Amino acid sequence: MADEESGQERTEQASAKRLSEARERGQLPRSRELGTMLLLGGSGITLWSTGSDLVGAIRHTMQHTFVFGRDQITDPAAMMTLLCEGLSAAFSACGPLFIVTVIASIGGSLLLGGLNFSTEAIGFKWDRIDPLQGIARMFSLRSVVELGKALAKFGLLLSCGIGVLYSEFDAIKNLSSLDLQAGIASGLSLSFWTFMAATGGTVVIALIDVPYQWWEHQRTLRMSRQDLREEHKESEGSPHTRRRIRQMQQQMSRRRMMQEIPKADVVITNPTHFAVALRFDPEKMAAPVLIAKGADEVAMRIREIARLHHVTTIEAPPLARAIFRSTKLDHEIPAGLYVAVAQVLAYVFQLRRTTSGGSAPVLPSVLPIPPELQD
Repeated sequence: MADEESGQERTEQASAKRLSEARERGQLPRSRELGTMLLLGGSGITLWSTGSDLVGAIRHTMQHTFVFGRDQITDPAAMMTLLCEGLSAAFSACGPLFIVTVIASIGGSLLLGGLNFSTEAIGFKWDRIDPLQGIARMFSLRSVVELGKALAKFGLLLSCGIGVLYSEFDAIKNLSSLDLQAGIASGLSLSFWTFMAATGGTVVIALIDVPYQWWEHQRTLRMSRQDLREEHKESEGSPHTRRRIRQMQQQMSRRRMMQEIPKADVVITNPTHFAVALRFDPEKMAAPVLIAKGADEVAMRIREIARLHHVTTIEAPPLARAIFRSTKLDHEIPAGLYVAVAQVLAYVFQLRRTTSGGSAPVLPSVLPIPPELQD
């Protein structure tokens, strides 16, 4: 383990990635005591509520299924019919108990950890048959804890059983004086309450074991600060790789931006430090859209492409700076710059319509820019 090799203590809670990987390995918090409690409790309650029906069904099956005449003995079909009837009656009588035990068995996993299927957990691993590791596990802290739990469970369940038997000692002595049917009923009642007392003991054990298993699972998956850094590096990549990716993304974005400049209606410059390219289609756009912007070398490249494709370039430093700082690529300009940009576009459109013999339009020397958008 990385934290063991570096000597760092695992003081940090497990990350979502580590928890997910543990789940894929089948490493989940599980409590056998919770499953045992649900199984015993569910079985006891079911037997208490359906016990009379179950006994009656068994008595009826024994009386009718195993009583047959000479003709039926020699008839294979009749014997098969009796067998099927007996099995059907038995399954019908035991059905509620079977259903409850299945639900209780699954419920223990659902309540703590949830259902999970992991091929890695059922795969063959050499360390499971390594005798050295087996001996190490035998004398590990976890084994000592499990031994202590087992002894505590044994003592608790033994105490519950002895307590019930002690409290019903007089009833046990009187069993011999009862007739057969009453003795059987009294014996079954004593057995049932002893069983329920043991089930109550498993409730106490489960209430202790479930929080412990959850804490142990979280403790096992704890991480050191170095583990968190390594995981972050693996998920995000090394700083050099991230920087290289960002550079490539910026280059691709800049390349796409440069390809849009020939479609611009006007390029507004600082004149040297900033350059922004605007496009406006009254039929498709509600306001002019910024399709390219840049500073210093990028601004110079924007001006060069604009000159090569005969895109009108205008020097308006305050407006260029305002658009550069307030507008994102492929977004409309803010409403505060509508008037200034409208005057620029009007000048550009008039300039396009000007014939060689006509007088050239004049761009206003001062463009209105709101104070909040100025430098």
